[in-house]
Amino acid sequence: MLTRQGAKRLLEAEFQRLSDIDITFADRITVAPIVYRPTELLMAEKTVATLLSKTLEQIPKYSGKPDQDADEWMKDLTATFHMADMTESQALKIISTFLDGHPKQWFIENITIFESWNVFKTQFLHIYLSPSSKQLASNRLRTRQQRYDETVIEYYTDVIKLCRLVDTNMTDASKLDHLYHGLKPSLMKDVLRGAPSTPADFLEQARR
Repeated sequence: MLTRQGAKRLLEAEFQRLSDIDITFADRITVAPIVYRPTELLMAEKTVATLLSKTLEQIPKYSGKPDQDADEWMKDLTATFHMADMTESQALKIISTFLDGHPKQWFIENITIFESWNVFKTQFLHIYLSPSSKQLASNRLRTRQQRYDETVIEYYTDVIKLCRLVDTNMTDASKLDHLYHGLKPSLMKDVLRGAPSTPADFLEQARR
């Protein structure tokens, strides 16, 4: 049985043991400094700005030529504006630089009625979205076949784009029918086995 005196002796022995331990402290402790590098951040921002600027420069001007699709052109331009974090007010101020020929003249003559970006966009599509473009897209969709050197993602993207041009509310079932119609025979069996229920599922199955 441990008595009070015995417990006291154990504590004294433990204190003595601890006091005999030699602890060596380093003369200096090296602390890695946290350095703020604004130059690197500025360079990154400059790089992003340069890339966005080049992207904007690569967008073709809309001139109303038969081979230009007004709806697709507007979607591409709007997406680029969003990437550049551009407001609708800013977009409206510079839109004339992306127009050429008759469309630019039309914009200048009607600039006073464009109170907002949405007003301009609605009027632009009303004027330049030709009814024949939907018919052309429909004809192309019916005859669209995946080329032997065409990747699945390229084929899929083009077919879905045509589907949107033909009918913005087209069902997934109809889109799948069009995707199946022109798919390479070598891929058909594997895709059918996966039984995709949506276009996204179709793409996933076809890429395996």
